[in-house]
Amino acid sequence: MRALAEVMGISPMKPYHYFRDKEEILVAAVIRAFTHFIAAVEGGGRADGSPLEQAEAKRRAYVDFALAEPDAYRIMFEMPYPDLVKYPELAETVERARRAMRRSMDLLVSENIVAGDPSTLGYVFWCCLHGPVSLYLAGKLDSLAQLETLLELAMKGLLAGLKPMAM
Repeated sequence: MRALAEVMGISPMKPYHYFRDKEEILVAAVIRAFTHFIAAVEGGGRADGSPLEQAEAKRRAYVDFALAEPDAYRIMFEMPYPDLVKYPELAETVERARRAMRRSMDLLVSENIVAGDPSTLGYVFWCCLHGPVSLYLAGKLDSLAQLETLLELAMKGLLAGLKPMAM
């Protein structure tokens, strides 16, 4: 808390004028990070073009957010959340992020480009992005070009594996 206060240029006790405890501060930080993430991903998902082009725009928006806001990305995905039952606003924000990630799959399924449950496929899409991005942010990949190669292969593999079966 002292380090955070120092960065913000405030006294270490000032945050406690607005928040009960550290957990409440963490909740506010996670909600803020997810809100920015959702705006970025939804903005990418509103791109013109086919459902595949929209999914690709969402992928780019996801990666751009993670690279531009690595600390926010880590707060969202590397730290355990406080109890979602205790913090309904946090629960709703996390659910909004899940819906934002699923919307591309809704379109791809409705257009018969992929087959499966859009909710589950949204998680698969998210996982295919999260793994390479997390490796990159942790310094485990050689370059941004390697990150892009992994993402491209993951998306191609995902789409190929989810093609509807011919009757």
